[in-house]
Amino acid sequence: MTLSEKIQFVRKNILKLNVSDFAELLGVNRRTVSAWEHEEMNPSLNNIVNMSILSNISIDSFVKGNQSFELICRDISREQYDILNQVIKEYKKR
Repeated sequence: MTLSEKIQFVRKNILKLNVSDFAELLGVNRRTVSAWEHEEMNPSLNNIVNMSILSNISIDSFVKGNQSFELICRDISREQYDILNQVIKEYKKR
């Protein structure tokens, strides 16, 4: 997936927003979002960071070509962290 395809996918399928609402959340105009999605221009790093925060998708997932989306785990309790850490350890053993 290209950056433009990822932006459009996140907007439509993860955030479920139209172009205008997405643009408003990011503090840009709808033409700017449209330009990103049509590969006419690239978003600034600040906008990529904001998209990452809004969608809970890692920045790397946006900017690295052909990388699948990776969720960011934030606002989790210590207990949830420990469980996730244990799952990761078990997975790595295989």
